[in-house]
Amino acid sequence: MRYPRSMCAGLALLTLCWGMLAGGARAQGLSYQTITPPLPPLSGVLGETPRDKIEVIQFFYYGCPHCFDQQPLIEDWLAKKPADVEFRLVPALRDEKWLPLTRAYFVLEALGQAKRLHRPIYDVINFDGVLLSDEDKLFAWVARNGVEREKFLEVYNSDAVKAQVEAARKATADYGIKATPTLVVAGKYRFSSGLAGSHYDAIRLLDKLIVQVRQEKR
Repeated sequence: MRYPRSMCAGLALLTLCWGMLAGGARAQGLSYQTITPPLPPLSGVLGETPRDKIEVIQFFYYGCPHCFDQQPLIEDWLAKKPADVEFRLVPALRDEKWLPLTRAYFVLEALGQAKRLHRPIYDVINFDGVLLSDEDKLFAWVARNGVEREKFLEVYNSDAVKAQVEAARKATADYGIKATPTLVVAGKYRFSSGLAGSHYDAIRLLDKLIVQVRQEKR
């Protein structure tokens, strides 16, 4: 898939890091990494995951072309997600340039608009080349898409969103997120599509690890 020329420079470092991580893992013959010790389910300002559920986290960034590519597969997977699995989205925060879109996700979630606009954000960035990491363009875009601009700005600058951003920053570090998208199963198993082999392989690996976690619980 070809991406708009205006995106290339901004995504070059991200793509390089993703590729380096994938290459290194393949050289060792690994498909996933184990987090030791395992991390507990998400809680606090990022929301609560029920203790009886198998938590699956996708660490993502809206400006990441790999996240954009994986998104349709995630949507298909969610349509048949097992009942004992809780899927969580956490915007990865590895670069201060990612801050506007990290805050945007939490604002849309607070306003009940995240489900409706999650995919369109990816689409407008990757198909139309609109750099929503520019706050002026972000605010204009959400207003065109049915979100009251003043309300969005109020929540965008709120203490609640600032707390969520810091929690996302901490989670990115705690879970050792080096590339996006990265999936984490039960706070224990971490992998990118590069580690798994492809986006399709990542979904297959996700299903296998969920089964593995079930067996470990017995």
